Amino acid sequence: MKSKLISYITSDFQSQSDMKIGEIEWEKIMNERFDKFKKAGAVRQTVTQIWNKEGTLRLGHLWEYKDDKAFIACQKLFKEAESEFKKRTGITWKVFSNRGVVLYETIY
Repeated sequence: MKSKLISYITSDFQSQSDMKIGEIEWEKIMNERFDKFKKAGAVRQTVTQIWNKEGTLRLGHLWEYKDDKAFIACQKLFKEAESEFKKRTGITWKVFSNRGVVLYETIY
């Protein structure tokens, strides 16, 4: 299935341990909601650790959706997941979101 809409979200953490715990807990929370995100139209999530910004503790989350309706449906799930993340970890993080419509892709 091809993605029609993507979002790229970065999360900045205050310490290395916060980032590691954040990564582990976020994965657990997402796995618990896997079926809900799939049903809502999420196609793929890729999590990366940003390494080319010295002095920054940042994770990147690339989300792909089958269409704009899927993106909207997933927003409610994200709010629930973020609330659960705060409840479980108490970690403070800064989140920056970018969204785009896929114009073309090249698969190598």
